[in-house]
Amino acid sequence: MKIENNFYNIFAQLKHAKRPFVLYRLPNTNTLIYIQQKDSSNYTTVSLKEEGFVFAPFNRTNQFIYIPKHHVSKVDIPKPKARAKILNISETTAQKLYYNNLVANAIKAISNGVIQKVVVSRLRKQELKQNIAESFVRLLNAYPNAMVYFWSHPKTGTWIGATPETLLNLEAGKCKTMALAGTIAHENNKLPKWSSKEIDEQQMVTVFIKKQLEVLYPNNEIKPSTTYTRRAGNLLHLCADFEFDINQVGLLDLVKSLHPTPAVSGVPVIKSLEFIKAFETHERKYYAGFLGPVNKQTAHIYVNLRCAEVKKSQLTIYVGGGITSKSNIATEWEESQRKAETLLNVI
Repeated sequence: MKIENNFYNIFAQLKHAKRPFVLYRLPNTNTLIYIQQKDSSNYTTVSLKEEGFVFAPFNRTNQFIYIPKHHVSKVDIPKPKARAKILNISETTAQKLYYNNLVANAIKAISNGVIQKVVVSRLRKQELKQNIAESFVRLLNAYPNAMVYFWSHPKTGTWIGATPETLLNLEAGKCKTMALAGTIAHENNKLPKWSSKEIDEQQMVTVFIKKQLEVLYPNNEIKPSTTYTRRAGNLLHLCADFEFDINQVGLLDLVKSLHPTPAVSGVPVIKSLEFIKAFETHERKYYAGFLGPVNKQTAHIYVNLRCAEVKKSQLTIYVGGGITSKSNIATEWEESQRKAETLLNVI
């Protein structure tokens, strides 16, 4: 696999060819990889055993779009260019009212005992005046601990993101996943102050993942790490890691047992999905779905968070938050703002 040294030329060539492609950089690595199809066909997998890069929606499906490894290469990551102008970041009253009503309905459903937690989401549309290739470079440089990607496919549209959340990481027979939930702003030189709301929210995800894995494995093989603080840009999250031997369990069975986790749906999962379908007026599409490179021996699959759908002159950013009995409507709105700005301030 040769290394190309001019990112902007490669990016322009990939766009001009009008064939599906993806550029991605795994967390804590310096390698930017791109995969390009040899044709414009729509390739799908039902087993996750084919070699390529999978891109799956939030809604459960038995067939996953992927880009086969027809042409794979590396490209140097350039330093980010200075931004000509900071975007005017604004929200409409209608957007705020929609989200506040969504949170209020979630709190009501929780108080009625229908659900314990639900993750609600909203859209944030922003005019795109920046060069998207330069925006992608800024994401790569700003979020070294995230899976940063740029995906282009006629079936799904174009997406960009920097996600901090691993769904499954498989290497040499060892599998890792994480329970990531709870969000507060990062403050320099200050220890994070986690409230019982964030602690409870994260614990629900840990319990769910442990129970799901115990269906497939002996329970003495499934133990979460101590919960710790994980940083993603200007945000902090609570996280617990799981590590286990995959043994005879198939990757597809693991993915289906975990996706969607309570970190992007709620508790219980089925009831929270029913709430989302009833109250959210937009389609999540590929937001909170999963993506990443897979082959027969390894897989690096991430939950598609901190992402945006890219159109010629507009970004549609998807942001969400976990609602529990301890949620506050004003606080949840502010958290959703911070999550949107995590992307917007870079892009």
